[in-house]
Amino acid sequence: MKLGEKILHELDAGTGDMLTRWIAHHIADLITRADHARMAGTAEEATHTAEQCRRAILDLWAHRTAWPNGWPPPGAKRMAEILNSIDAPTYGFQQGNGLSGLEHLHHQVLAVLADAETANEPADAVEDWLETFGQLLDADERKLMELYASRDDRAAELAEVLQVEQPTNEDVGADEQIGRTPQARRALDLARTYHETVRALIADEPRDAPTKPR
Repeated sequence: MKLGEKILHELDAGTGDMLTRWIAHHIADLITRADHARMAGTAEEATHTAEQCRRAILDLWAHRTAWPNGWPPPGAKRMAEILNSIDAPTYGFQQGNGLSGLEHLHHQVLAVLADAETANEPADAVEDWLETFGQLLDADERKLMELYASRDDRAAELAEVLQVEQPTNEDVGADEQIGRTPQARRALDLARTYHETVRALIADEPRDAPTKPR
């Protein structure tokens, strides 16, 4: 019932496909009927209606990709779009050499940039879905929700790893860091490290060779 009420709250029944609208109206009617039967003390009718409601709610949940709004939460949707636009690496490098470190740093940069792109969306909605209905998410949805919900923690951990102090007006120009989100500051810090790593690799004339394609 709680899931059904949340779905109806999130779902704009005036838009979306006809099946979604019909099921939404059907669930609303079943919830009302179940409540009336429970208050009237007709246990058999209340149980029967509640079971019908449960099946309808799960049917709509299975149809959630057609919801016009409410799913997925905006921030997670944006993160999914960003991740889907990034090509998976084709080549890998042997661990322990300069290029493997650069490859690892490259993926850190991509991760922080994805976090920065979604920094304006609060994580509360995602955390609520995870906490209350996480058991109903499929593996990919749960992984994405957890990735988004841990966004701020990653920024804090990265700052600790890089030992980056909060900037002051004397340390940096106003157009570079002042007023930026923590994720954006981390991205700039990583960009500098990335640049320095490339310069060091060129100076050392590395001869690391890529492994065979994965």
